[in-house]
Amino acid sequence: MALLQLPALPSGYWLFATVPPLLLRWRGRPYYAGFVLGAVLAAWRVHGLLEQRWPVERIGEELLVTGVIATLPQGAAETDDSVGEVVDHTWRFVFVPDDPTLPRRIRVSWYRSDQVIHGGECWRLRLRLRPPHGSLNPGGFDYEGWLFRQGIAATATVRAAEFCGAASGYRLLRLRQRLAEQFAAWLPKHPGLPLVAALTIGDTSGLRDADWQNFRLTGTTHLVAISGFNVAIIAGSAFFLLRWLWSCSAWLCLRLPAQKAGLVASALSALIYALLAGFEPPVARAAFMLLVLVVATWTRGLVQPSRALAWAWLLILVGDPLALLAPGLWLSFGAVAAIFYIGAGRLRKQAGWRDALKIQLMLSLVLAPLTLYWFQGTSLIGPLVNLIAVPMAAVLTPAVLGALWLTALAPTLGLPVLHLVADVLAWSRVGLGDLAAYLPQTWFAASPEPAALLLAALGALLLFAPSGVPLRAFGLIGLAALLLPPGRAPAAGFELAVLDVGQGLAVVVRTAEHTLLFDAGPALPGGFDAGRAIVVPYLLRSGISRLDRMIISHGDLDHAGGAAAVHELLPVIEELGALSAHACRAGEAWDWDGVHFELLNGPAPDLSDNDGACVLKITSATLTALLPADIEAISERRLVEDDGEALRADVLLAPHHGSRTSSSAAFIDAVQPRVVIHSAGWHHRFRHPAPEIVARYEATGAVQYQTAESGALRVSLRGGTIEVQEWRRASARVWSSKPP
Repeated sequence: MALLQLPALPSGYWLFATVPPLLLRWRGRPYYAGFVLGAVLAAWRVHGLLEQRWPVERIGEELLVTGVIATLPQGAAETDDSVGEVVDHTWRFVFVPDDPTLPRRIRVSWYRSDQVIHGGECWRLRLRLRPPHGSLNPGGFDYEGWLFRQGIAATATVRAAEFCGAASGYRLLRLRQRLAEQFAAWLPKHPGLPLVAALTIGDTSGLRDADWQNFRLTGTTHLVAISGFNVAIIAGSAFFLLRWLWSCSAWLCLRLPAQKAGLVASALSALIYALLAGFEPPVARAAFMLLVLVVATWTRGLVQPSRALAWAWLLILVGDPLALLAPGLWLSFGAVAAIFYIGAGRLRKQAGWRDALKIQLMLSLVLAPLTLYWFQGTSLIGPLVNLIAVPMAAVLTPAVLGALWLTALAPTLGLPVLHLVADVLAWSRVGLGDLAAYLPQTWFAASPEPAALLLAALGALLLFAPSGVPLRAFGLIGLAALLLPPGRAPAAGFELAVLDVGQGLAVVVRTAEHTLLFDAGPALPGGFDAGRAIVVPYLLRSGISRLDRMIISHGDLDHAGGAAAVHELLPVIEELGALSAHACRAGEAWDWDGVHFELLNGPAPDLSDNDGACVLKITSATLTALLPADIEAISERRLVEDDGEALRADVLLAPHHGSRTSSSAAFIDAVQPRVVIHSAGWHHRFRHPAPEIVARYEATGAVQYQTAESGALRVSLRGGTIEVQEWRRASARVWSSKPP
């Protein structure tokens, strides 16, 4: 954990410095040795992955690569409504090249493909390669970290492709692919098919973003994405079934107790189920944890469950130190530890339903800090929904597996059973969607500070401590720490944050008591949504639970796309601009906490969408900022001619992402910025900011920043100096791309 917090790997010399204390006899030597072992293992794993990374100097290079599709492809089909047929696909998959000099795992996107592809196939692809890189913002998803822990050292898009047959090996993947196709043949276009595939072989390609949103809002994601719960259900079902059958024979029981026979059955079934699900890291960790607990039970090691859990933790991290970066590891171990804590016989036994209710409530409260840390929120209805959903899933998961086995052996008998189970899964899917849609306030959005999360976890443990423990009620005080706002507003003036949303724009302006959002970033239909993934997590991480005003400068998707998600997740008191009935009007102004806001431009019949974009100037006693959105030379000239002096600002957001059509010399002379920020995508096809525009600003002596290189940029005034915090530098980890 310590090594993974560093911005870069330390040099090899540090290893020699750790050796002398190991040679001395002292009380803490075993713990120190464990620390050194963990650091060495983590450094070895990190170094190996960093060595494979595609270099930045070769970004965009095209190579003809032969290799294997090493995962079940995730596909989205585009249908021609006029003929009702699929015209092309978008595929995403992990590709393993045959060439050992290339990265071992490449995440490939194949757009507008007319091919149907399958896992385990050999393809010769012309790939345009890029090093791992993603947007980086406070509170946002760390895409680079996710790629890193998946062992992916490059991303690529397909430029041309040629099929070269089935690859050798990959038998398990090809089996899962055949099963997915067989399920589709048994349940053609059945609404329950996506859940059947998800619960059996871990194929979630049939589930849409709306489904995952419903699972998130109802707190049931853990039941669908195969993890510890599903593995435990299958193992538990096998244990009780075989123990009962085994106990029917005295001859068998004399040779092996039924209890131990059940343990063997549970271990084997967990391994088979994990293999069917692809043995992905979350499933593999769950199966491994269960195997350790089975061994501990067999050897009577469960007299101390914490020791068995510690062994499982140790062995998993020795195998993969980067598992520490996975939310599933912490949630799985947290859940098992909480169950041991409440069910280890220290608490007074009650009726079965009361114990179930207490365990469910305990899990919800204990895991809430972890959920808030990883996902910036938790489901308010999750504890109640899971009281019904968990028993249903405990029955349906083995039922669907049994129905599939029966269908494979005797289709005449099995198909009706399979259709019945699929119907129940489809009804469950619809029911969860209805709960998410019609129940108000299903999601508690928050991103507390780590200290508040730790205090809340301790509060939950104290609240559920044995009845003899004093001051149990003080656990509620610990839980109340989750309600404390994590961030501080500026005491005077304003703070401006330009978020890293790729090719788009989202700016958060904060005064002592108010918050304004200027544009909400891009969103693609059925794809990435910066409002949900970047803007709202940043606001929550900053302790902002509502927006006093949102201005959408114009209707382009890279500025307006994320607005719907912002509206959905946070209250917006007032809205101006393209998506509102209240359009921007030049001259409109207001004051917040001693800060003056003024609109300098708005739409007009003779202006294009870009030139009619809202332009906002923010002025405090010591700092001014100008946000001109996507205006181009025409509007720039008008603004200069109307009142060039009014444009003067310390901080300038480069118009139109630094495009050649903006940032005219006259406009720059009028503004005279000290700091210029370009909000643009990393090596985007538009190539913003243009080199000549960068040179034009450089000639004025302005300091320039680009969100794609620096991550989110937070601008404030400290002691008369403009301070710009680059989030990519402030939050750098060993896997992060380094800003130039």
